[in-house]
This record gives sequence, C-alpha cells and structure tokens, in this order.
Amino acid sequence: MAGEDRRSRPSAAAGPGVRAPDHALRDEDYDLVLRGGAIVNGVSATWPFAVLLVSRDQIELRVRVLVPIRIARAEVTGVRRVRGLYSRGFKFRTESGRLDKVSFWPVGKAAKQLAELGWQ
Repeated sequence: MAGEDRRSRPSAAAGPGVRAPDHALRDEDYDLVLRGGAIVNGVSATWPFAVLLVSRDQIELRVRVLVPIRIARAEVTGVRRVRGLYSRGFKFRTESGRLDKVSFWPVGKAAKQLAELGWQ
C-alpha cells in the first residue's frame, strides 16, 4: 500500500451494472476499524492482512493484495453471520449478489459494534 492510493480505483468485486460508492472516505472519517481475515472471490487473507473500515453510510474492506471494496449502506439488505471452525465472520447481503463471495472474519466480537452503526 505504501506510495500508492488504490482507493481511487473501482471496486474489484463490483459486478456488471452494479455501482460501488463513488468516493473513498478518509481513514479518519470512519467510526470503526476492525482487523481480521477475509475471503474475496476465492482469495484468502489471514489476520492481519484484512481491514474493515466502517461508518454509518459506507464500509470499505481492504485486503492487502486486492483493490479495496467499497460497500454503500443503501446497497446492503442485511448482515449475515457465518461460522468457521474457530471463529465467526460476516457476509453482507445485497439484492444484486455483488458481495456473495466476500466475507470478513474479525478478531474479537464485532457484531454489536456493527449493529450500533446501523449494519444489521
């Protein structure tokens, strides 16, 4: 990430006809930062190589080797908890299915923190 602002590129997980949020927030504009692991379109990143930045209106998932994925609150119809062998993670449900192959596995308990910001 050093020396390169990848946030200006379009989201890699955006499917045809689906628009991700047009703008990236500054890091300090997010209300919550969660570090953990992620699986994005079959690419797996373990802790600490995935970061979920959360505001009331937008989430940005940054995975070390991928272009960040921006998720607008208006696009999400729900947050589904998923269970792994040793931890719990999240998937974001959308009408378009754009995020069907995206999951985030936070370190610690994050469900309450996400719900407090309106992500349920």
